[in-house]
Amino acid sequence: MLDEKMLKAIGQRLKKYRVQAGMTQKQLSEILEIDEQYYGQVERGVKKLSLEKLMLFCTYFQIPLDDVIKIDVRDEGNPIKLAYISEISQLLINCSKEQLIRIKSLVKNIDLL
Repeated sequence: MLDEKMLKAIGQRLKKYRVQAGMTQKQLSEILEIDEQYYGQVERGVKKLSLEKLMLFCTYFQIPLDDVIKIDVRDEGNPIKLAYISEISQLLINCSKEQLIRIKSLVKNIDLL
């Protein structure tokens, strides 16, 4: 589960990429097919994006997922996890929307999250 601090950090990273691209929240929310106000709340760390929307964001900006979510595996006590996350995020970037939907469904059914 993401705590408030993590949501704010993710929101700041999303904003950084948006601003660097010279985009407005409205433009990006249209790309992500979400409400502009909702996206604003995401950047402020009040709301979170679905995995599908995060992947769409990462695909649009051509960045790996772990650049946005910055999972610190040292907190998890498992140093191998970072390598897996990086590898998985690289694979997900190349997935179609339909593939991401199927992956999301599979992940929801795994009782590890």
